[in-house]
Amino acid sequence: MALVETASATAPDRTGRGILLLLGGIFIFSIQDVIVRTVSGTYPVLEFVFIRSVFSILPVLALVVLDGGLPALRVRRPWLHLLRGILMLAAYTTYFLAVASAPLATVVAIFFSAPLILTALSALILREAVGIRRWSAVLAGFGGVMLILQPSDGIAFAPGALIAIVSAVFYALSMIIARRLGKVDSGVSMVASQSLVYLLLAGLAGLTMQGFDPPADAYPAIAFLLRDWVMPTSFDLGLMAICGLIAAAGFYGLTQAYRVAPTSVVAPFEYTGMIWGIVWGYAFWGEIPGVPTWSGIAVIVGAGLYVLHREAARGRAITTGRPLRGRM
Repeated sequence: MALVETASATAPDRTGRGILLLLGGIFIFSIQDVIVRTVSGTYPVLEFVFIRSVFSILPVLALVVLDGGLPALRVRRPWLHLLRGILMLAAYTTYFLAVASAPLATVVAIFFSAPLILTALSALILREAVGIRRWSAVLAGFGGVMLILQPSDGIAFAPGALIAIVSAVFYALSMIIARRLGKVDSGVSMVASQSLVYLLLAGLAGLTMQGFDPPADAYPAIAFLLRDWVMPTSFDLGLMAICGLIAAAGFYGLTQAYRVAPTSVVAPFEYTGMIWGIVWGYAFWGEIPGVPTWSGIAVIVGAGLYVLHREAARGRAITTGRPLRGRM
């Protein structure tokens, strides 16, 4: 009886702790977006990624210690780790380029279509069963993206917003690989391997991409990508170093959140990232989303939450052996 009472008393505590950890991780990552926009007019994106990776080494090692030491770094599928690292580097690089060149709320909202893209790719690549309800939610979510991408000022689509879509696709592809790796390797081994890939590839790019010197009126994303590396000021170096700490702390918060609480409970709180995108965009740059953006955000969030709901229902049905109401 005492054990039952203890379990019932601690379960809500664990769920609450998981939600707080996830909210903290999302908030921490949102600060990185502000820093990226701040330094994007002076430094190239891959220099930012390289310095961020350098300063994330010690926090990542701390995560390794917390997760069981060197045995946690054991890698069974190194080539998949490499491929995932490359995809994650592409995802975050293009995301940072989008942050530098489009309203923050727009970029964050479009990036949050990644779970919908993941659902579609899981059906097409992994041959997972995705029924009419989830496909409908995916299509609705893509409709929300199109609302945000409405043409303006004679431009078919804003380049920065299109870059955000590319980022979401790369991220979804990396998550497909993460699903496979998660069955055989630890989460901390994945973050360690991706940090190593960031460090090596960003550093190599820095050696080979010098001298392009984009014109002063170049589109912000192009300038952020091709600008020559320069020695950062102490203040800017400190900002980039903070992003290294953010990468480790944010990852730890999100990972622990999913460890201590059910995915179906904590996952919806990831969408609080959109709130911070709106708040920071207005607070620092006076960006106010228009009606199409608000509408698109609402559709994307609604579609994403529905997909999460159906996946949770599918998981319960598989566990209990009970049939689902309606097709997945």
